[in-house]
Amino acid sequence: MIGGDGLLNVLIQTIRSRMTGLVTKFRLYTNWNFIKTKIVARLRDFFAALLGVKPRNKHDYYTIGRWMISKRLVYAFVIIIGVISIWYITTESTLFKRFAEDGIKTYNYDSFRLRMAKGHVKIKGKSGYLAYDGNVQSGFVEGEGTLFNKEGTVIYTGNFSENKYEGEGTQNYNSGVMHYRGGFHENIYEGKGTLYREDGTTEYVGDFSQGMKNGTGVLYDRAENELYTGTFSSDSIVYSELLGKTASEVAECYKGKGELFTASNESVYVMQGINALYHAEMEAEALDESEVIDSVYVLSDIFNYGNIKAKTLGELEELFGDPVYEGNTGVIFPEAVAINRINSERSILQGNVKMDTEQPFTDVTEVNSFDHDYAIYVYSFKKGDNIYSFVTNGINDGFEFYYITGTEGEGA
Repeated sequence: MIGGDGLLNVLIQTIRSRMTGLVTKFRLYTNWNFIKTKIVARLRDFFAALLGVKPRNKHDYYTIGRWMISKRLVYAFVIIIGVISIWYITTESTLFKRFAEDGIKTYNYDSFRLRMAKGHVKIKGKSGYLAYDGNVQSGFVEGEGTLFNKEGTVIYTGNFSENKYEGEGTQNYNSGVMHYRGGFHENIYEGKGTLYREDGTTEYVGDFSQGMKNGTGVLYDRAENELYTGTFSSDSIVYSELLGKTASEVAECYKGKGELFTASNESVYVMQGINALYHAEMEAEALDESEVIDSVYVLSDIFNYGNIKAKTLGELEELFGDPVYEGNTGVIFPEAVAINRINSERSILQGNVKMDTEQPFTDVTEVNSFDHDYAIYVYSFKKGDNIYSFVTNGINDGFEFYYITGTEGEGA
């Protein structure tokens, strides 16, 4: 005799055995791989049937000129294109993609959907890294945004216009350290800005144009002390603006370290921080502050004039025309100081100019005499109100340094 518990167990086992088959079928029919297999099989059978039926008469063809094309083939082609289009749109559409954790739509850089996007998005680069986080409009990066490199470092933050830096922004070195902060126009520096060295110190604050220091600005040394205040052109100091100034006026422009050389009534002041020196003469009764700068020596073998950077005499002649003077000459006092200054860092010409000197102070040198027979070769050109003279060895096509002298009786 079976008790109540036994009858219950029999009933449960009977129900379980009946349900097992249903559960198995349910799991099978809801399995994505099974569903996908069925869909692919149906599509394969459909296309096989569509393409396998041969046209029976001329009504089964489209006639194009001398060509007859099967209608079924055209139908199949249209369906295939439609399937591919639907697949592409669904894979690109954010309706079929997961949002980023912060809810911002994310697109690949070459996404068709990106061309229609508007507002705040994220864009992935070719290798899948986050390349941009910001605003877009009509297929362009437009408005505020942040640009990243492959390593994930921010390389630019600020305003964009049609995929270009435009307006106020901040550009970084590849290390992530700030390089420039200020105005941009079509990806280059324009307007007011601040330039930084890679160690983070301020290099320059002032005007920029065409991506370079152009206009009025202030240079700083690596300790971020003010070094030079004045006019710049194509990343270079406009040295000629020092002509005609007094020594005290130059001291307001140049505040870096210097060294004074004196000889009779002449003085040469080396401005170490800007790689230049100036020459002045004074009356015996005059005070030092009344010295007027008559020439500025630039200790560089590259001449900057506007956007032109000349390194050879041929390039100088293209810029200036024929020289107003060319020939051998013995050195004068400021040339001798310039030659010895350059030779302390690199070898030029015939080496140092011999000098008989005394040094009453650390930064002051009195020159009693120097070798006037030390020969150099000079090319001089006139441009505007100034004479530009280039010191060479008379053999090579380059020059070692140059100096600017104001035309007698005219301002700089």
